[in-house]
Formats: sequence, structure tokens, C-alpha cells
Amino acid sequence: MNASSAELPRRLVLLLADGLRADTARDYMGYLQALQEAGRARACELRCELPSLSRPLYATVINGEPPLVHGILGNGQAGQALPHHLFQRLHAQGLTSAVAAYHWFHELLSGEVFDPLRHRDALPPGTGIVGARWYWEDDYPDSHLLADAESLRQQHAPSLLFIHPMGPDLAGHQHGAESPAYAMSARKLDMLLSQLLPRWHAAGYDLLLTSDHGMNADRMHGGPLPVERLVPLIWVPHPAGEAGESGSSGPGAGSAGTAGSSDSTDITDSTEIATHWDPLAIPLPQRQTDIAGWVLDYLGAADGPR
Repeated sequence: MNASSAELPRRLVLLLADGLRADTARDYMGYLQALQEAGRARACELRCELPSLSRPLYATVINGEPPLVHGILGNGQAGQALPHHLFQRLHAQGLTSAVAAYHWFHELLSGEVFDPLRHRDALPPGTGIVGARWYWEDDYPDSHLLADAESLRQQHAPSLLFIHPMGPDLAGHQHGAESPAYAMSARKLDMLLSQLLPRWHAAGYDLLLTSDHGMNADRMHGGPLPVERLVPLIWVPHPAGEAGESGSSGPGAGSAGTAGSSDSTDITDSTEIATHWDPLAIPLPQRQTDIAGWVLDYLGAADGPR
């Protein structure tokens, strides 16, 4: 799946919607569902790692290791840094990133306890992140965060735009996962994406949307129940012929999406890969621990040093 030197560089939006259950994304995100029905998107479910808590799984998504390996085991480990992550590896290959995310990501990348008066737009050193906007209140609106992210994209044109909205998680903790408020948080995010995704596609960006964990009706998560572990994985590449078209070489046989047992269940019809490269048919991550490697592979940085 590595891009050849003859291809235009790929660009990716990785959107981690905090606390979004797979069934909620399927049932309430009508714009994304319309793209799937039109053959312009694919969706599957991933089973998140354990414990199904935020900070450990933030680390897993950007690091590629389960919590028992990377050592971030609870939400209270403030200021503990990951020794390696995908942003470093992109930087090592000359690629850039921009991040609009909760302040725990800043702590995982910098090893510093977040100070909103110092770190609001801080760039963690050695990460290759060229633009950042960190928020620290859980009720920071998703609409504001996505506007922050779009501003960063327009300013910096990064190879990777990482976005982490909190809306579903906040609604789930306040009202429970079976509540109208939780469903509405997914609907609102979907409506925001209907405004932003055409812009991203026009600029040559593809979208991979997923979540860190699910949510229970008891307003919590952390355990092994399916409602707490099953999260969406939705792949929406920009249509052929739009800006940023990546060329005609086919996907490689990378570590992500290889054959064998997995923690994902495809919920769309399988598609045979054509003789020409079809970005919609490329292998997708099979486990949450595959996401970081998949991103690196897709952006052509899989061979970078750890």
C-alpha cells in the first residue's frame, strides 16, 4: 500500500470520535451511511483493546500497542509520554502532521502535564507536528474543534490531520448510551462532516473515522462488554479525479488488513480489487492496534524508524 515516487503524495484525515459506539454510528450518522450506500465509503467494526478507557486507547491508536505493552493503563497517568508514536515516524520520513485534540494527547506526546495557559497551541518537540490546537474542557463543542482542525489544515496542508472530538463521550457520560442526547451527538457530528468532508476531498484528503471505545447505558465504559468495545471504522477516500489523486499503483500486502483472525467484522459487501488501483478496496485495519501502522503505510512512511 506504499505510495510510489511517481504518485502525488497522499493526505489523510484521521478522526477519532471519542466514545462513539459502532451501532450508534451505523444507526444515526445518515451522511456517512449515504456514502456507503452510494459505494463511496466502507465501514466495519473494530473491537477496542482493554481496558476500554480513553487515555490507554488514545495511546494505542497513535502507538500501535495494547495498553499492557505501552503501559498507559488508566486515565490518571497525567504527563506520561509514549516512547514512540506515528507522528514521530511520519516526521522521520519528512511528512508533517497537524492535531486538534484533547489535552491528554499533548501529554502523551510531550511528557508534560498540560497547562492551558502555556500549551494551548504548543507543538510537542520532535514530533513533526506543525500546527496544534488542544482543548481541556470536555464540553468544548465538536463544531468548534472541527473548525480549529480545518483552520490548521488550511494553514499547514499537513500530510496527516488528526482530529479528536469529544461530543459522543460527553453525552454518554452525562446521559447514557441509550439516551436521545447520545444519539444526537452522533447526528451532530455527522452533520458537521457533511460540511467538511467535501472540502477535504477537494483538497485531496481521505478520511478514516474510528473511536477509542464504546459506551454503556450506565454512563461508563472500561470493561469487555460489546457495547463498550465495538467501535466504527469508516473509510471514505476522495473520489477519483479530484485533487490529490494518488495514481494507479495497487495496494501492497502490508501488516494492516492481512488475512487471518481479526477483531473486525465487515458490514459492507466485499469488493474485488480491480487491476487499476481502487482506494475504496484497499485492506483496512483489522484491529485497533493496526491503525497506527495502517496510517504510516498509507502515507508511505511504514519503513521509518521507530
